[in-house]
Amino acid sequence: MAEPDFRLPAFDENRHDPLKPNRRALVLGFAATVTVGGLGTALYLGKVGYDVRRNKMHDSRLKNILVQTPTVYQVTEGLKEKAPLALVVEGRVDLEQALSQWGADKAGEIRDKAQTWPQLQVYAAGDMMYFIYFDEGNVMRDYVYVSS
Repeated sequence: MAEPDFRLPAFDENRHDPLKPNRRALVLGFAATVTVGGLGTALYLGKVGYDVRRNKMHDSRLKNILVQTPTVYQVTEGLKEKAPLALVVEGRVDLEQALSQWGADKAGEIRDKAQTWPQLQVYAAGDMMYFIYFDEGNVMRDYVYVSS
């Protein structure tokens, strides 16, 4: 009885595989797609995370101010460094100008609150605009912030 031969056939470098170039292109194309997709996903998630953090920071800043029921003067002085006064809204024309310039995203909410409270001032906080509402006694009563 002859013993089985378990040796692999010799590798022939000259042998031509017609599918080899296509496989290489397919693998490279797949790898490039996965890489670009991963990069795009990472950038998108980074942007979403930044926006969430930024909105939370501005909201907590304004909530902390509102709880103290400050006057117009106190708000303006307190925000002077980080959010200087940009506009004192003195009528419908000023309100519409402010909305067209900064508040288009939340125009309905800003208009509704402007009808509720008699005074509105707009502060520029970097890439955010604060629309802060005051009552007849010059006390802060509400706010809306939008990305400029």
